[in-house]
Amino acid sequence: MGVDTLLDIAVRVAFNADWYLSDIMALPASLKDKLLRNMSTRGMLTDLNISLVLHSGTHTLDMMNCRVSDSALQQIHCPQLRKIFLRGNLSITSEGVRALAASCPELNVVDLTGCSAVTDEGVLALARGCGTLEVLSLWGCSDVGDCALLELLGSCRFLHTLNLSGTQVTDEGVLGLATAQCSNRIKELQLARCRRLTDKAVKTVFRNCPNIQIFIFTGCPLITDQDALQNLLSPVKLQHVSWTVY
Repeated sequence: MGVDTLLDIAVRVAFNADWYLSDIMALPASLKDKLLRNMSTRGMLTDLNISLVLHSGTHTLDMMNCRVSDSALQQIHCPQLRKIFLRGNLSITSEGVRALAASCPELNVVDLTGCSAVTDEGVLALARGCGTLEVLSLWGCSDVGDCALLELLGSCRFLHTLNLSGTQVTDEGVLGLATAQCSNRIKELQLARCRRLTDKAVKTVFRNCPNIQIFIFTGCPLITDQDALQNLLSPVKLQHVSWTVY
């Protein structure tokens, strides 16, 4: 049977994945990758079938459109996984993230946007288990705070893109940038709607992140010193900066 025929079969299987669990297991890794992308796009990955389409060489996993829970993350044993997208999965908690970090130590990109059940505990596990992390979004993870941020800054020296919008981080956490190894690498930092931040946090970012290009801190009511911010901005080469001064 030719590769094209196998691929046609794999695509058909994707539409009725739960009917063909044993057939999926027999597919070679290259076809599993194609099937995985097909199922991800159509929101067909589930707790029941995810382990069948993954293999040890899986590099990217997009489950933004899929209804999965911690059970799915506990079945991911992909040591070469580099990117995972879990945006909007309300059933994902710190328990699942902890299992993910333990099984996938080479993760570079993690999107937990809108995963509101994830707390400091899950982020701590990521920071300690995935030291090569480069991009992390925790937008809307409202129970994440300074403990998680300080651990990320202390453990992930390659971190360059971080979205903490809508979290509980304060000046204390942001001040960790002053001594963080990743401070020179930070290119994008989003802190929108972090309502406990003050001018002190903003000044810390500008003074310790010389390569920052995107900095967003809108909706932070304790940031008030417009003149000081304008002075800080003048020597900094930014592609985009957005803030609200109250």
